[in-house]
Formats: sequence, C-alpha cells, structure tokens
Amino acid sequence: MIVDESESSGRWEAITFSALLILLVMRVVFTGLSPLNLYADEAQYWRWGDTLEWGYYSKPPMIAWVIHAVTSVFGNAEWAVRLPAAFLHTVGATFIYFLARDMYGPRVGMFASLGYALMPAVILSSVVISTDGVLIPFWCAALWALWRLRSGLGGWASALGLGAAVGLGFLSKYAMLYFAIGSVLVLVIDAQSRRALFTWKGLAALAVAATIFAPHLAWNAANDFKTVSHTVDNANLSGDLINPENALTFLVDQLGVFGPISFLALIFGIFVIRSEDEGIMGRDRWLLCFILPVLLIILAQAVLSRANANWAATAYPAASVLVASWLARARPNRNLWYIIAAISFLAFLLAPDVSLTTRLLIGAIVAAAILGFGHFVRHSPSGLLWTSLTLHAVLMLALMTIALVPPSLSTSLGFDNALKRTRGWDSAAEQLFARAEELGATSVLVDEREAWHGLDYYARDRVTPMISWRRYAGPKSFSEAEPLEGALAERVLVASIHPGMRPRLRSDFQTFEHVGAISIPLGTRSNGCPIVREFQLYVGSGYQRQDRTPEWETRFDGQTEFKPAPCPAPEAQ
Repeated sequence: MIVDESESSGRWEAITFSALLILLVMRVVFTGLSPLNLYADEAQYWRWGDTLEWGYYSKPPMIAWVIHAVTSVFGNAEWAVRLPAAFLHTVGATFIYFLARDMYGPRVGMFASLGYALMPAVILSSVVISTDGVLIPFWCAALWALWRLRSGLGGWASALGLGAAVGLGFLSKYAMLYFAIGSVLVLVIDAQSRRALFTWKGLAALAVAATIFAPHLAWNAANDFKTVSHTVDNANLSGDLINPENALTFLVDQLGVFGPISFLALIFGIFVIRSEDEGIMGRDRWLLCFILPVLLIILAQAVLSRANANWAATAYPAASVLVASWLARARPNRNLWYIIAAISFLAFLLAPDVSLTTRLLIGAIVAAAILGFGHFVRHSPSGLLWTSLTLHAVLMLALMTIALVPPSLSTSLGFDNALKRTRGWDSAAEQLFARAEELGATSVLVDEREAWHGLDYYARDRVTPMISWRRYAGPKSFSEAEPLEGALAERVLVASIHPGMRPRLRSDFQTFEHVGAISIPLGTRSNGCPIVREFQLYVGSGYQRQDRTPEWETRFDGQTEFKPAPCPAPEAQ
C-alpha cells in the first residue's frame, strides 16, 4: 500500500466525521418535518414489514426487516418508516472514508466520503427508504474488508466481515451480484488479491456469505422463485431489443445520479488519467473492477430494453474513491473545467419534471459557478472536488427547502410535477373509504399498483378490505396477491385511475354503476395545466371474472371511459 504518510489523518477524520454528523442531523430533522407522503415503493416495503419472511414478492427481505425493526419501536408514521435511510447512508459514507484512507490517504478519504454522502442520488435516498439505501452500506463494508485482505492489513476479522457484508448485501438487493463480478475481475488481474483470497480466509468469507444467503434461496425455492422471477421480468427483454437512443438517456441520467462534475470526471479519467506509479495504477484498476462492469451491464440493459437511473448505483461507492483520487493528484487543466461547465449546463436543460425557465436559470448559475471557482483555484482539478461538494450541498438544501415550502411556492418554481407521487394519498384514502362505508361496499377495488400501495398505507386502519384488480391471468405485483372472491365480491366499490382499464373492469361485473369521482389536486404543471389524481367510482355486483384470453385483451383496445380532456385544450378551428 502506498499512501502519503506526511498527511495527518486526525485533521481529515475530524472534518469528515463532523460533516457526516451534521448531514445526519439535518436529514433526520428533515425526515421528521417532511410533509411528503410515502411513495408507492416505500408503502409497499412498509406493508412487507408486517410479517418477517426470508423473502417478498419482488425483493429480498432486508428492507422489510429494517422497517419492521424501526416501526415496532416508533410506530408507523412516515418519518419512522424513512428514519433508517439517513443512518444507513452515514454508515456507508464512513466505510468509504476508511477504504479511501487505506488506499490513497486521509485527504482523499475525506473527499471520497463526503462526495458519496452528498451525491445527488444519496441526497434523495437519505430521506426516503429504498433497497439501494439498504444495500449500499453492506457494499461499502465489503469493499473495505476485501481491500484490507488484499493489502495485508486484514486478518480473520476482515475475512468474516467480508462474508457477512456480502451475505447481508444479497439479502438487501440482488445487485450485490455485481460485487461478485468485480471480485472475479480483481482475481483475474491482481496477483495480490489472488494471494489474499485463495486461502482459508477467502474460503471462510465465501462460507459465511453462503450461510447467510441460503435461507433466502430456500424460501424462493418454496415459493416458486417469485423474487427471482420478478427480477428477471424487470429486465423486460421480450420486446424490441435494440434501442440505441436509450444509451444517451442512461448517460444523462447518471449525471443526475452521481453528479455532473463527478460523472464527467469519471469518464474523463477513464480515458485520460495515467500515473507513472504502478502501485497507484494497480489500485485504480482494482476500483475500476467494481465500477465499469456495473456501468457497462446497465448501459447494455438500457440499449436492449430499458434501465432505471438508479440501477447503476452500486458503481458509485468505488467511483467516489477513484474520482477523489484522480482529481486530488491531477495537474491543472483549464479545458477540463470548461468542458464540465458546458456539459453541466446542458445536463440541467434535460432535467425532467421542471419548467424550462427553472432549468435555464439553474444551469446557467451552476456553469458560471464552476467557471468562476475554476479561475479562483487556477484550474486545479482538486478544486473540482470542492466545487462538486459545494454544488451538491446547495442542491440538498434547495431540495429540502422546496419540499418544506407551501405548495404555492413549489408551483411557482415548477416543481409540482416532480412532487406529485408524494402528495395527496392521505386525502384520497380518507375520501375513498368514507364513500365505501357510505355505500355499504364489501370491498374496494383499484386498478393500479401504485394506487393500491398509497391507499393501503394511508387507510391502514380501514375496516373495508381493498383488492388490486388483476388484469392478467395471475398476479403481476404484490398488490395483486389477494384475489377478489367470495363475500368480498358482493358489492364492490371500484376506484379506477385509468380510463383505458374501465371497459375491461366493467366486463367482470354483471352490473357496473357509475357513482361519482374523487379528484385530488396535486399542483400545476409548468404549462399551467392542473395535476390531478382522479378516481372514477363505480359500484359493481355480480362479479364473474372473464378468462384472460388474447381475444379478451384485444376486444377493448382503444376503448375508454371518462377520459380527461386534453390540457391545454385544442384551439378552436
């Protein structure tokens, strides 16, 4: 291991852990004050936490266990469901510091740890509960333990810690598979890693990981491998398999996940950064084994079908360390600053769900700030690290402020569309189940997974059961686990969000009477059109589920009921 021994770790550790503590306090306070409803996935994970299993419909069990542990102590309020997120990412950032310190020194450790903690994806993931947020601390711990074994610093504790981190990571999200791929690559390219892992310690790590993960595999085998099959379904490789335009979308998305400066520095460094020190290059290549496979696999997935922006999240713990190391040791480069400023401006213009005026303003401010600070630090690449941290800190404060301000202000800033999924579920649940009681419904039937989970959480004390309608022959989500049958089907209050589903829903009932609508205002789009979550209500009886044949599916193509008028309205001819 080659690090700068002249650096005093005390100063950099004090800065790092003081900043992480401040961030933790801010995130916990924001979580307690946030008026935002749980979004559908959070509500789903909360529902899973009702029962402790070794697996659930679409994910391994760790996130449900974590939520269960916290809500069993603090209750089921939104802040309690989300509370673990801030602590989990703080733990991840701590492991990142130790990894970067051991690889490149404490100064790089500080930049890497805070770069991770202030990464845009982590800013969001620290105030909502997600499987990525649960996975990443184990991923970071596994990286550090593996490096300690490789560098000779670690003994049996590191080996057992590596196995535990990998096993618990697999219980958090199957994306831990990328860690296994990275480990295989380092074994291929790095003799020191082979010497460290082809030992009894490496075998012990493997045994511990397998022992921890085995009960989940057994649960899957006993439940038709439904978690695994859902993961395969998510790949969505049954349609058109060449979509090259998705590559650009994926890359632009990563500017928002890792941060524009960090991601562009990563791409620039892969092709440009070199070192005469083979020890440093060996460490760089070691980290790249845990970065490039993730990015390339998800990029290929995007081109073949689709890829969510966060699917590449596991590339960025190692990338935080590598980018910090590259920029901390690189020579001044004026062109790098200009390129990053220009692409950052363009990236903000492509941001979704925000008005064009807001995008232009933010993009111009960010580009000007990058260029101004670059001149101040004489275009030293290490200055980009401070610029990135500052930019992300301002972004975090801005997002927290937007979430806390009155809706009228978020409307004027053009952020209502971005916040719509976390608004209005409490009001919708109250109104819908009041109507169900008024109408004497034996159950409530909804036609969307997200609606079921939003209503499920905010009507968690309901008496009337709620069912999610099955469009297909079998259940396609956790929300569809319970069928509509028996006494539940006698007098059904149908709450439909999708105009195109209503003719299909109608075909399952002998009588299907429209009884009104519930409209929940969620804000205003940048073009002035209102954002509304509208449930059209029907009372259905004589339920007889139609066979889900191809003929039944196509019979209703193009048919709708109560389709909203377009906005803005077409101009009169």
